[in-house]
Amino acid sequence: MIGYTGRATAAAILVTVLAVLPQPTAAGPSGRFAVVSDIHFDPFDPEGLAATLATLPPDAWMGHFASLPPAPASQYGKDTNHVLLRSAIGAIGAQAAAADFAIVGGDLLSHGFEDDTAKALGVPLGSAAQREFAVRTTQFVAGALGAAFEGRPVIVALGNNDSDCGDYEIEPGGGYLAAIRETIRALAGPDRVAADFDATFAAGGYYALRHPTVAGTRILVINDVLWSERYRNACGADGLAAGHAEMAWLATTLDAMAEAGQRAWIVHHIPWGIDPYATLHAKAETCPARVVPFMQAEFADTFLALLRRHAGIIDVSLSGHVHFDDYRLLLDDTGAAASVDKVVPAISPIFGQNPAFQLFTYDRENGRLRDFSTVALMNLPALGPGPGDWRETYVFTKAYDLPGFSAESVARLWNGLGQGGTRRTAYLANYNAGHGNLAQADLDAYACAIAALGRSGYAACLCGE
Repeated sequence: MIGYTGRATAAAILVTVLAVLPQPTAAGPSGRFAVVSDIHFDPFDPEGLAATLATLPPDAWMGHFASLPPAPASQYGKDTNHVLLRSAIGAIGAQAAAADFAIVGGDLLSHGFEDDTAKALGVPLGSAAQREFAVRTTQFVAGALGAAFEGRPVIVALGNNDSDCGDYEIEPGGGYLAAIRETIRALAGPDRVAADFDATFAAGGYYALRHPTVAGTRILVINDVLWSERYRNACGADGLAAGHAEMAWLATTLDAMAEAGQRAWIVHHIPWGIDPYATLHAKAETCPARVVPFMQAEFADTFLALLRRHAGIIDVSLSGHVHFDDYRLLLDDTGAAASVDKVVPAISPIFGQNPAFQLFTYDRENGRLRDFSTVALMNLPALGPGPGDWRETYVFTKAYDLPGFSAESVARLWNGLGQGGTRRTAYLANYNAGHGNLAQADLDAYACAIAALGRSGYAACLCGE
């Protein structure tokens, strides 16, 4: 039953939300930025490609792709091959030509990258050649995005596949982080990253930087893979300590920013709260036992507490990971909307959605978001040597009849899922970026995940227990 603990609760929250909706104010100048996530570039299609790429510098890869015979793009159920990548980079560059900067939500590398590298290059897992190919592929994808934005800042977070060790196995203080550090610094802007960039990125792939356009605002790029339920430091030692060190850094940084009157944007990979897909497919005997959180409990609790404490200075939170178009809503102790995390859809179509990215408008004076649109590839099955049909599929304020993109607006959308009507219909249609609808039968699990961020609250919402 959608309503989170019943329809009466949903109605009560709606009253609270309506009461705190922001009133129109004098608008500052408007800016734009792009968010791209989960590219999952697959350099192993066609067979033999990786062996050639391993002999070329990353800045020569795109030219090599142009010399290959015409070929189809990777289809639904596959990661992003060179045909789809070139189309996506071209569309991002064209659609975001007026953007001030770009944010990349992680997972530049394909699924199973390390095993595929070992097989394609005929080298052992963990070998120098296998690790070097992960570094070079990361540098290539990041560099291709940088070229699309022609010198404008590109702010890159790391995902669970971004590693030379394995999925959810990035090594704190390891060679991969050391090797890609200068690439990430150059894209963000060497004069923009914080003084502790070298130390924090080497320690765990997280960092802070001065906002490209908004005075008094810093962007905090978090590597929340270290906090994941699935994280294992398979190539190093004591990854748990690295996760705690990152959390301590985040707390200290946010506290100092609040004291200084600064504001924050948060960029990370994994959404807040619960994984509804994994929950729906879990094999436990009871509904509450099937609930699957994204993060280890100790990290999830601390992270959400930090977000609540500093909700007043956090203007933006952006994530990816799940590949679909979704939201997470942080409520305060009174049930009012405190903060929102926008979950951005993927370029990779491996999980069946259309490749997509999102374009946001924001106030350059106060840093608050105004609206966003989704641009999706609508002719993937036919994409080959011809141009891709990348088009705007919806604008948030128009699709959901809301005054702007904010935590309060997402709370109204969330309540609309329990009440039916046009907002529910639009959410179901937009979730897969235009490739079919989210199944109505699964809606409760996904609607609960928007705002029931803790395990017990989610179980109460979904299971009625």
